[in-house]
Amino acid sequence: MPNPISKVVTVILAVLLLYYVPTYQSYQKQDDLAYQVAYQAVTKFVDNVRTKGYITPQMYEDFQRDLTVGSGSILYRTEIVHEKKIYTPVYTDPTNPASFTNQYVVDFDEYYWEQIHPFLFDESSPTPKEQRMYKLTAGDFFSVHVENMTKTKATMLFDFLTGGLGGNDVVISIPYGGMVLNEDY
Repeated sequence: MPNPISKVVTVILAVLLLYYVPTYQSYQKQDDLAYQVAYQAVTKFVDNVRTKGYITPQMYEDFQRDLTVGSGSILYRTEIVHEKKIYTPVYTDPTNPASFTNQYVVDFDEYYWEQIHPFLFDESSPTPKEQRMYKLTAGDFFSVHVENMTKTKATMLFDFLTGGLGGNDVVISIPYGGMVLNEDY
């Protein structure tokens, strides 16, 4: 005589295998495609900035549009950093200019999107939007880090199965950057 509880467990497992697993794999594939689209958008934007040596409002807007094109409902957190190279002369006595040692220390000042944004999108600026640009110098470093802020469907499905113990909600994390190669302005 078969046990009715084992039949219920068997039906639940069959439903999981027949519907849940293929759905999860489909959502996982969508995450992979969203990652590829985001990675392509980030590399295109960063390489463009590094090659040209500046950022225009149109370049940034194209970058944001490219991020959202293939991702559907995924929202991204974007962190942009410009590390400006500065040279600091070395003195044995800082109050005496004659004590210069003929050496320099290379440091970097970091500028984040909150400081770059006014150069590009300040509505009170007398410069027309088409002529605005944030200039970088050859030798500076420019980097962008993008990660998803919203849960993806695959993450939600996995959290449903595990009771929320799935772990990290960030499945798309793309850090990319490098040295500015040119000043094309």
